[in-house]
Amino acid sequence: MASSTGERVVVIGGGATGALVAVRLAERGFTVSVIEKAAVGNGSSSRSNAGIRAQFGVEETITGMMYSEWWYERFHDILKTPAEQRQPVIQQNGYLFLYEDPAQAAPAWKPALRASAAQAWQRALGYAETQRRIGLPVEVLEPGDVTRRWPHIEPSRLIGATFCPTDGFLYPHVIYGEGMRRARELGVEVLTQTEMLGARLRGGRITSIETTQGEIVADWFVNATNAWAPRVSAHLGGLPLAISPVKRYLYHLRIQRPIMSAEDWERQPMTIYGLGAGRGALSRPDGPLLVLAWAHETPPEPEFTDADQDRIDPPFNHENGLENFGYATLAEVEAFAPQLANAGGLVATTSGFYGATPDANPLIGFDSHQANLLHAAGFSGHGLMHAPITALLVEALLAGDVTQGSVQLPAPFEQHSIDLAAFAPDRDFGSSAHEAMVL
Repeated sequence: MASSTGERVVVIGGGATGALVAVRLAERGFTVSVIEKAAVGNGSSSRSNAGIRAQFGVEETITGMMYSEWWYERFHDILKTPAEQRQPVIQQNGYLFLYEDPAQAAPAWKPALRASAAQAWQRALGYAETQRRIGLPVEVLEPGDVTRRWPHIEPSRLIGATFCPTDGFLYPHVIYGEGMRRARELGVEVLTQTEMLGARLRGGRITSIETTQGEIVADWFVNATNAWAPRVSAHLGGLPLAISPVKRYLYHLRIQRPIMSAEDWERQPMTIYGLGAGRGALSRPDGPLLVLAWAHETPPEPEFTDADQDRIDPPFNHENGLENFGYATLAEVEAFAPQLANAGGLVATTSGFYGATPDANPLIGFDSHQANLLHAAGFSGHGLMHAPITALLVEALLAGDVTQGSVQLPAPFEQHSIDLAAFAPDRDFGSSAHEAMVL
């Protein structure tokens, strides 16, 4: 692998992943350029629901997210942010996963839905056991425990819940803004309004890329463009990436009848309302608003444009009468927290793209067609929370810090390592560990 001193790396993509990758590589001694075809934060980073959690099912993801939460807690110290510029970057309100009593999930004549709810709870208990073994402070709660702590949640609907207090949500503009500030401070060349057009290839390697600002010669190239990554890989002569750009929507509810104190409102956890079949709506506070989302089926849009990120299709627009996905999402919340759902009205719909993979785990590793191309993409909606661990893994790959296919984490996580096979871009998705807890 690479010796870091003086070797040049081009990072393609100006979101949170690109920013934090650039910082780590510059600190390691690489000469780094970041190219972004529009403005910093142009893509999914600025349109994210911005959750961060370590409550996942795949061990590598749990470990990586524990590291990311630790890293974000120390964000400004690590990035040496001037005191007068320090703004909140992580709000650790926790993640609360609510699990439905199978008898409440559906009538008796729909046994499949009842079975799905029962299976979701059993999976949750297994995941919690794994998470605790790794060191995550997850609590398994009875319905009464949930209502005592969050009185607006209806206990009769529940069989139980899991809660992790170190989870929460992030402030994206601070992450990529301060990340790029620190990158520039370290000598990184940040080229915005600079689109990659193609590449010169020789002997299974990329020798240079052609951009709208001219040719850039480098030793290594990092594809950090997430939903755009398949088309970038094609331009670079790389392998076809198993990433599908799929549209996701966020709804914003303004409270008109307060149901809790201002302090309790601000401390609401990211709450997921059931994980059986057809469930999975979620909400979190955002200042005076409540942000809601719900997983839904939309066709992949491999040819989407930047403008399509903010295109609100009629079935998903809250202004399109009551027969739209926004009010269906609100009804999902109402099933578990009726006071909350009926305390206000929807005032906005926003959207962006997930870079979804077949197993919902990211692609982080070298390309099998071009030896000096590395992909860090396909986060299935979790790129912002992954960014610190992604940057660490990219650095390890380029600097040669990989031992027998694994990367050992630094203190205080030195007892943990991440098997990169879980994230290999050319892995067999039929046999890979599928991340079931995707929202």
